Amino acid sequence: MSYVVYSIKGGVGKTTLSVQISQMLDFTYVTNDSHSSAHNLMPEEKGFLVSKEEYNEIPYDENVVYDFGGFKDTRINDIVKQAQKIIIPTLTSIVDLQATLATLKDVIEINKNILIVVNRAKNNNKANELKEYLKEEISKEYKDINIPIIFVRESSVLEDSLFDCEYIETKAGNNRFKRHIYRNAIEDMQNLKKELEL
Repeated sequence: MSYVVYSIKGGVGKTTLSVQISQMLDFTYVTNDSHSSAHNLMPEEKGFLVSKEEYNEIPYDENVVYDFGGFKDTRINDIVKQAQKIIIPTLTSIVDLQATLATLKDVIEINKNILIVVNRAKNNNKANELKEYLKEEISKEYKDINIPIIFVRESSVLEDSLFDCEYIETKAGNNRFKRHIYRNAIEDMQNLKKELEL
């Protein structure tokens, strides 16, 4: 079982999510983004870059989280087809929503097991309005397909987790103070894990 985190737009939190998922599940992290350094920060033999310059194709393997996107890359189609689930991160601006719908159109004919993650959600009302808007747009275009939409709240601890590529719950450990500070991020990652397992 492997997962793809993908968006045609950069800056929507793909790498943060990919790293958290790979560490949460103890999967290997693979990216096609040569501008990212996350693969170098992962534990030994757990992070890989498959740049266009070096690799004509990307091999599919089990227990991998693939961090794809920010640009078009035809090498990813076979991986998208075989993945257990495609995770499409988005932010709340109209530009991000349009990019999310375009990404959805890119992958839905290849793999219908899709999860949309609204990243860095701040205001519950705005986040819920966004969710309703996305559901409406998706149901207009793809009537018989149910695509879950979940929220990951804005969290500096999640953003900071890229510095050491450590899963947020592991970072908190048994320290009650840290677990209190990280509680929203831990809860959001646990909810994400439940969705991945469905």
